[in-house]
Amino acid sequence: MCTGIKMDYPESCVLGRTMDIEAPVDYNVIYQPRNYPCADNLLGGKHLSRYQIMGVGFRNQDPLKDGINEHGLIGVTNDFGGFNLFASQADPDKTNLSSYHFMNYVLANFRSVEELLEALPQLHLSSHDSQGNKVIAPDFHFMFADSSQRCVVIEPYQQTLKVYANPYNVMTNSPKFPSHEKYLLDLFDLQNLDDFNGAKALPGGYDPKSRFVKAFYQSQNSLVPEDSQTALGYLFRVLSAVALPQGFIKNQKFHSITFTQYISAYNSQDKTLYVQAVDNPTVYRLSFGDIDDLSKRQSFYLEENFTYQNFI
Repeated sequence: MCTGIKMDYPESCVLGRTMDIEAPVDYNVIYQPRNYPCADNLLGGKHLSRYQIMGVGFRNQDPLKDGINEHGLIGVTNDFGGFNLFASQADPDKTNLSSYHFMNYVLANFRSVEELLEALPQLHLSSHDSQGNKVIAPDFHFMFADSSQRCVVIEPYQQTLKVYANPYNVMTNSPKFPSHEKYLLDLFDLQNLDDFNGAKALPGGYDPKSRFVKAFYQSQNSLVPEDSQTALGYLFRVLSAVALPQGFIKNQKFHSITFTQYISAYNSQDKTLYVQAVDNPTVYRLSFGDIDDLSKRQSFYLEENFTYQNFI
C-alpha cells in the first residue's frame, strides 16, 4: 500500500514515496559507506558496495526500503503480489541476490539507471541460496530514477526481471505496471488532460490503481517546478494527498490498521534525503556532506511526535 512519485525540475528530479504498512514498525535513516557488506551473496559470503548510500530501513537493519547513492541514483521498493516471481535456485553464472537485498545492491553498485539496465541481465533473484536454503524473498517491485530524469519500474515476472520505461513517474502496488498503464490511458487523453474534470471524476479510493491515477494526475497538474525546493514542496503535497491516515483502513489479518508511517523524498542533484514522520509535520534533511565520518555505518532517528516552531 505504498506510492512512489518522481517530479522533474530543470536540472534534475526528486523522487519520493509514502510508506504504508499493515502494522506499526520502527524505522530510521541509515548510512552505509563504500566497501560495506551491502547484500547477501546467495553463492556464499557478502556483496560489497562500491558507493556510499543512505535511506530508510526498518528496525535499524541494513536493507533499505528507499534510498539514494553518492551519484544521485534513487530507488524505492514497494510490495508486489504475485506467483512464481523468483527463481528457486541460485545461478552460478550470475550475480545472485534475494529481493530483500536487491535495492541495497543496486544503490551500492550502480551510478545511474543506464548502468543498472546494462547489468540487469546478469542479476539473478532467487528464493533459495546455492545450498538450497530458503532466504527472505519478499514480493517486491522497484522504481529507480537519476539526475537525467530517466525513470524505470523493475518487476519480477516468471523468475526474471522485467523493465518498464515509466513516463508516468508513478509506482504503487499490484497489478503489473502494464495494467496500471491501461487503466490510466482508459481514463485520460494524455494530450488533453485539461479536458478531464479532476475535481469530480478523479478516483477517490486508496487501492493501487486509484492511487496510481491520483498520483499521476495531481503531479502532472502541479505547476512546473522552477528548482529543487519548489519540486520538493509540490512532491510532499501530492504524496500527502495519497497518504493513509491512521485508523482509516482496518487490517483484520494483523488486528491492526494500515497507515502511512513516513513520507520520504530524495533530490538526485544534491544527493539529499528528506523524511517526515506520520505524526510530525517537520521535514528532516540529511546529505552525505552532513555525515561526520563517512567510513562507518551510521544510524539517524527522527522525532515521531508532533513538533512545531514558534514564529517568535
